[in-house]
Amino acid sequence: MDKQTIKAPGNLPEPLTISLESTMNELMQVIASIKPTDFNRVPQPGSWTPAQHLEHLRLSLQGAVSTLNGPAKVTLRSPDQYVDIIKGIFLDFDAQYPAAPTLIPDNKDYDKAPLADDLSAVSEQLKEIVQNQDLTGTCLIPEFTGIGLLTRLEWAAVAVYHAYRHVHKLNAIVRDFASSAGS
Repeated sequence: MDKQTIKAPGNLPEPLTISLESTMNELMQVIASIKPTDFNRVPQPGSWTPAQHLEHLRLSLQGAVSTLNGPAKVTLRSPDQYVDIIKGIFLDFDAQYPAAPTLIPDNKDYDKAPLADDLSAVSEQLKEIVQNQDLTGTCLIPEFTGIGLLTRLEWAAVAVYHAYRHVHKLNAIVRDFASSAGS
């Protein structure tokens, strides 16, 4: 597998930059579809609001940018060894995972436009890294729970599939809000 190719959500191989761009475009579309009255609304007791999902994703993508720009060493294995495992983890929409403490959004109301702008800016930073950096190096920190150290390519895949997971979740929330409004 080419160092900058992953399997996209439809199992079609495509360059990582296309997967990232496609996912971020879908994210911006779902953000636009969230009604202002629903942006900070809790869909179900104990769950996050759409705004909190987006803040969590913003924090995660900023962490990915930091990790990808951080120290790395030469990789002594295939740089994409764990991409399919990562994909399986994040695209298992029935599984629930606890958020890392540093990625838990504050319990507050968020403003839609600035949050969308921040997500757009961090996704552009991520795209630039993916397009211009050697992704074969193994990042020295952090470790991915259950796997260990990942390559830059694998961390980029984490960013893409994690974002796609939240796009899926946000689309479901928007549908639920729309159907409950019609009841």
